[in-house]
Amino acid sequence: MDALISLVYTIIDSVCVCLFLDAFASHRWRDHRFLVGVIVQTILMYASIEFSVIVLNRNQIVKIFLILLSCFIVARILYENISGRFLLFLIVVEYLLTYSLSFAVGMLATSVCGMDAQTFQANKTLSLIYGISYYSAELFIIALFRKIMLQRIGNRPRSDAQHSQLILYFLFPCASFVMLVILLYVTSGHNIEEFVSAGCCILIFISNVAVLFLLERMEYAASEREQLLTLNQQIQLQSKNMTSASELYSAQRKKVHDFRAHLNVLNQLMKSQEYSAAEEYLGKITEEQTDRLFLVNTHHPILDALFNTKAAEATQKKISIDFEVNDLSNLPFDASDIVVLLSNLLDNAIEACQRYDKGDKTIHVMAVAQQDFFISVRNTSEPVTIINSSIPTTKPEPQLHGFGLANIRLILEKYSGEYTMFYENGWFQFTADIPLTPIS
Repeated sequence: MDALISLVYTIIDSVCVCLFLDAFASHRWRDHRFLVGVIVQTILMYASIEFSVIVLNRNQIVKIFLILLSCFIVARILYENISGRFLLFLIVVEYLLTYSLSFAVGMLATSVCGMDAQTFQANKTLSLIYGISYYSAELFIIALFRKIMLQRIGNRPRSDAQHSQLILYFLFPCASFVMLVILLYVTSGHNIEEFVSAGCCILIFISNVAVLFLLERMEYAASEREQLLTLNQQIQLQSKNMTSASELYSAQRKKVHDFRAHLNVLNQLMKSQEYSAAEEYLGKITEEQTDRLFLVNTHHPILDALFNTKAAEATQKKISIDFEVNDLSNLPFDASDIVVLLSNLLDNAIEACQRYDKGDKTIHVMAVAQQDFFISVRNTSEPVTIINSSIPTTKPEPQLHGFGLANIRLILEKYSGEYTMFYENGWFQFTADIPLTPIS
């Protein structure tokens, strides 16, 4: 009977750990695989408890370590979009919160019954009532906390806590744990009233919850800072594209002026029947005309300016680039969004080709509007590490970089688009598909 009750309590503890982590991370799976993971976590937690009782003679420190380790390993598999350090921090905090609650409820129960802890634990009926009361309260509080946090967080992007922040976050839970241990030794000698001990435990519990809310607010502030940096990057990008388009237009006007002058010279030579001189002159200007200003024509003036500007930039950097496009004049998207999307993709491709030194540097671009707007950018590249649909930046001060792909994802999400990326045999490819009509 005791083993069955212990198993039920362990199941509740395991469920509470998952409910708590749900407020901060996303499930890696939404099907039976997640349930199997929770079952495995429960088995490992129960085995840790039994191992400490049978083999280690109830060594509490080892038991706690094994429980935290098993929870961390399983949670690392079950959850994504969260760093390992932050995940470990949350698991430790959840354990401290439930420990504080258990201690407080136990002290209140012994005080109400007017007996010491040993006598209370020896009474199986009272222990069962305590267990039901505590685990019901634990499940209710954790579920309520999860609901509140999910409502507050919503779909806001989150950023990983920095090392210094994590150290500060750990200070208060660790101090709480030390206070609980000291309190346990003090109350065992009956030097203070049980109500005072229970009150201290409740206060520590509330304080830990307050720290978690403070953590959530700091994470939100960090995400807002990232959004501001992203917006600033978009503004700089649009300014750069406008400048490049203006330069391209000025260069085109000059070429048109020169072309008219060449036609006038050829016309005069032909009228004078100086055919040899005309042929020689034509050959000379043909050799000089090696650059193509308007490589791409999509019938979309803004995208034409963007594509041709990037083509000129790639050509100047000795990168071969070709385009496969069709009529994009009727794209139903905000032009600024599409410019940011395509400009980031092309900038990333050009930058990757510049770093590539194992052969020809090539970029293939496809932008075709049919039933959907299909985009593909394929370029030669050094090996790329892709983690959770992201590419970690290798630039100095990474907190100030890496927003290109974030901008791309935000725009694709805005228009219900899907994307994929992969690296294979010296080639990196990014492919996206955006519906041309809203998804109902």
